[in-house]
Amino acid sequence: MLILVLIILLLVFLALIGIIGISWYISEKLLHRTPTSKAFTIPVTSTDTEAITLKSTANTKRPGVFGITAADGQAIVGPLLSSDVETVTRQILHATGTLSNKVAWNTTVYGGGFRDLLKLTINDVSIPGASGSLPAWFVPGKLDTWAILVHGASGTREQGLRFFPTLADLGFPILAITYRGDEGTPASANGLSHLGDTEWQDLEASVTYALGQGAQHIVLYGISLGGTIVEMFLQRSSHASHVQAAVLDSPVLNWRATLATLVKKNALPSFIANVTEKIVSLRTGLSFDTLDLTKSQNQIPTLLFHGSNDATAPIAVSNMFASTHTEVTYHRVSEADHTQCWNANPQVYEAELRSFLTRVVNLIEI
Repeated sequence: MLILVLIILLLVFLALIGIIGISWYISEKLLHRTPTSKAFTIPVTSTDTEAITLKSTANTKRPGVFGITAADGQAIVGPLLSSDVETVTRQILHATGTLSNKVAWNTTVYGGGFRDLLKLTINDVSIPGASGSLPAWFVPGKLDTWAILVHGASGTREQGLRFFPTLADLGFPILAITYRGDEGTPASANGLSHLGDTEWQDLEASVTYALGQGAQHIVLYGISLGGTIVEMFLQRSSHASHVQAAVLDSPVLNWRATLATLVKKNALPSFIANVTEKIVSLRTGLSFDTLDLTKSQNQIPTLLFHGSNDATAPIAVSNMFASTHTEVTYHRVSEADHTQCWNANPQVYEAELRSFLTRVVNLIEI
């Protein structure tokens, strides 16, 4: 009988160790931001000047416009031309270098050498932050309302390049910023991400910079975690009154819900999310209650994009946010995954962005 009890206790102990280990691993992924891997894992079957045939994957068969990179080249691909069980063939819209062997898939599209396709003057600037300089990109514009873009947790400034042409055409000066934890920026005091709870201060530094350079009004543009940072700024910053509008793309507006979604996505028991939350809170001092931004009181004009197939930030949270904020213009994008609302249909996305910003610009009589 004693042996049986000892065996049960040992099994319980091992199960607890396993639960804590898995939860700690997830907390590591959340609290140490790393850009999306550009590993070349997608085989290329054939390519010519007009089309490329790739292995069929969840990403490569998505409709829309995407980017691919190889060791010695990159391309922008558009519509699917044909497909079978194993491969898809897509139209090549732009290409440079060699696309043989294996490639990586991306949603940024205009990264790397393709920045030149935008035909914009993109200047490197440095923003004084609380702990040091924050690199940023600046595109001059004729308006005194600046658009400030905040990228997501696994993205870089390149995430916002897709939106530059519409913003620049409307006359907005554009500032695409970095924040603590990005490459080339000072880390947080404990070296961990705080899921937006402190990163908003770097957005505040960027707004301060813009105001010092002549900006009179601000439009904030947050992607994924960038949406968290934008909403945190609007709740906490003394400069929030300068913000006339916000654009949120696949925003993380409730980290508890996002964590639960990530756990489910990886086929783990739901209680892993609760344990992970406690570990994150112990490591950072964060309260997940303060990271529920669906309850924010911000009622500025907001354009909200969210994909119906978002497997990272659940669209149900954006549904709730839109239902409780009267100034939200909400566009659900059918079948789009996380941060892929533009990619799914660039023309529709840009038309909605242009319409919203034109209306906001008219309201503030610039």
